[in-house]
Amino acid sequence: MRQQVQQKPRLLSDNLPRPSLQARGYLVDEQGREIAITERMIQQACMELEQQWVAPQSLKAV
Repeated sequence: MRQQVQQKPRLLSDNLPRPSLQARGYLVDEQGREIAITERMIQQACMELEQQWVAPQSLKAV
C-alpha cells in the first residue's frame, strides 16, 4: 500500500527570501513577485511628496 503525503497549498511568498521583520506591507510587481515595503521606501516617498508640494491659493469670498 502506498502512503500518501498531504502537501499544504503553496503560497507565492514561499519562494521568496524572508523580508525583514520591519516590513509591514507588500507590493506585487508586474511579474507577480512580492516586494516588501520598508520604512526607507516610505521615507523616500514622503520626501519626494514634500519636494513637490505646492501651497493652495487662498479662495476669495463671493
